[in-house]
Amino acid sequence: MASSRPETAGGALWSKLQGQVVLVTGASSGIGREFCLDLARGGCRVVAAARRADRLCSLCDEINAAAEAPLAVAVELDVAAGESFVEAAVQKAWDAFGRVDVLINNAGNSGGVHSALDWPEDEWDKLMKTNLRGVWLVAKHVCRRMRDAKLKGSVINISSTSGLDGGITHGSLAYSASKSAVHSVTKV
Repeated sequence: MASSRPETAGGALWSKLQGQVVLVTGASSGIGREFCLDLARGGCRVVAAARRADRLCSLCDEINAAAEAPLAVAVELDVAAGESFVEAAVQKAWDAFGRVDVLINNAGNSGGVHSALDWPEDEWDKLMKTNLRGVWLVAKHVCRRMRDAKLKGSVINISSTSGLDGGITHGSLAYSASKSAVHSVTKV
C-alpha cells in the first residue's frame, strides 16, 4: 500500500479504531484514498465508496493484497445522485461487513471559480448536491441503520477552512457556502 507518509504514521493514527467498519465516501482518489489505506493499516475494515468503480476496485485490491483476510470492499456511490441511489449504496456498504461503525463523509467538489454575480445556477446546484446534500443523505441512511440495529457509531464530516472564513480564493462563493453549511450540519 503506497502512501506519501511513513509506513506506520497513518495506521498508528487510526489503530484506536481497529476492528471497526469504516465507510469512506470520495474514496477513489486524494484524501479519501489515503484515509482508506491508513484505516486498513490501522486494522479497520474499509468500505471504499465513490463514483469511479475502477479506481475503487484497484484501491481495494491493493489493500486486500497486503491482508490475510479481505479488509476492503468497493461500493459505487455518487453522493449527488437521488436519495434512492444513495440509500441503496449505503445498504450495500452495510451488508459488506454487517454494519458500519464510522462514516467518513469525504466526497466533495471544489467547483468552478466565478464572481458572486456570475455563478451559473447549474454549477451552484451541482456543488451543493455533492458537498451538502450528499453529506446529509449518506449520514441520514447510515445513522438510520445504526439506530435500527441499536448500534453506536461516529460520523466524521470532512470540510474546509473555507467554510469558516469564506476562503482565500476569490470566486469560491459556492464552495465556501457549501462548506459553511457542512460545519453547521455537523454541529447539529
